[in-house]
Amino acid sequence: LARAIFVGKYPVLLQGPTSSGKTSLVQYLAAITGHEFVRINNHEHTDLQEYLGSYITDSNGRLVFHEGALVKAIRNGQWIVLDELNLAPSDVLEALNRLLDDNRELYIPELREVVRAHPGFMLFATQNPPNIYGGRKMLSRAFRNRFVEIHVDEIPEDELSTILEKRCKIPASYAKKMVDVMKELQLYRQSSKVFAGKQGYITPRDLFRWANRFRVFGSSYEDLARDGYYLLAERLRDEKERRVVQEVLERHLPFNLAQNEMYNLVYFPSGPEYEAFLRTSVC
Repeated sequence: LARAIFVGKYPVLLQGPTSSGKTSLVQYLAAITGHEFVRINNHEHTDLQEYLGSYITDSNGRLVFHEGALVKAIRNGQWIVLDELNLAPSDVLEALNRLLDDNRELYIPELREVVRAHPGFMLFATQNPPNIYGGRKMLSRAFRNRFVEIHVDEIPEDELSTILEKRCKIPASYAKKMVDVMKELQLYRQSSKVFAGKQGYITPRDLFRWANRFRVFGSSYEDLARDGYYLLAERLRDEKERRVVQEVLERHLPFNLAQNEMYNLVYFPSGPEYEAFLRTSVC
C-alpha cells in the first residue's frame, strides 16, 4: 500500500474480509504522512449528492451549493476512502469514472464545472469479496482495472491477540482466550451454517467491544465469560445458537454460565471510569 501511495496518481482498491484493517491501514498512513483523512460509507441507498453536493438554503433563505465530501477532498488534497464500494448504486460508480482516469477530474452537473484533483489528493476504495458476503455486486473488470488492487488477508491470530492486549489494555492470557473463542465460533459457522447470518458472525470488532467492556467492568474469567455472553449470544434470536455460544465460552473460560443467575443481580455502574467508557461509544 505504501508503494502504491508513493506513485501518488492511481486510485487504490483494498479487498478483504470484514474487520481485516483495510480502512485503518489508510487512516494510519494518512496520519503519519500529514494528510487529512475522509471516509464515505456506501450502501444500496447511497445518494450521489453525498459525493458531489446539493443546493441548500442559507440563513438568508437563498439557495447555495453545498459541496459534498468527495468534491471537498479533491479541492483540498485530502485522502478519501470509499468504504464498501461494491454496495454503491450504479450512478455513483458512473460518476467516478472520469475521476479514475489519468486526467483525474470530476464533473459537477449542478455547477457545470469540472474540478481537477489537487496534487495531494488520493482516492481509496474498500470492498468485501462479493462471492462470500451477501448483497455485494461484482464490480466490472473495466472499472476495477482503473485501480491498483490490493488484497488484504485476515489478521493472524497471534497478531490479533497482541492488538487486543495493547489496544484494550487487558492481560495477554485473556486476549488469547478471546481469540480462541472467536476461532471456534467461526469454525462452527463454516461447518454448520448456524451463524450464516450477519447477526451471529463474530469479527475482530466484536472482540474489541468485548475487551473494552471487560477492561472497564471485569477482573476475572467469570466477568470475561459473562461479558462475552451478553455481547455475542444476546443478539441471537435462536435459543440453539445462544446455546452454542454458551458452550464455546464455557469450554474456553473456566466458568459455568447459569442463565437463571446471570440476570438476578442488577448492577448500575457509576463513577469516572464508567463515564469515560460511555464517551468512547463502545456500549
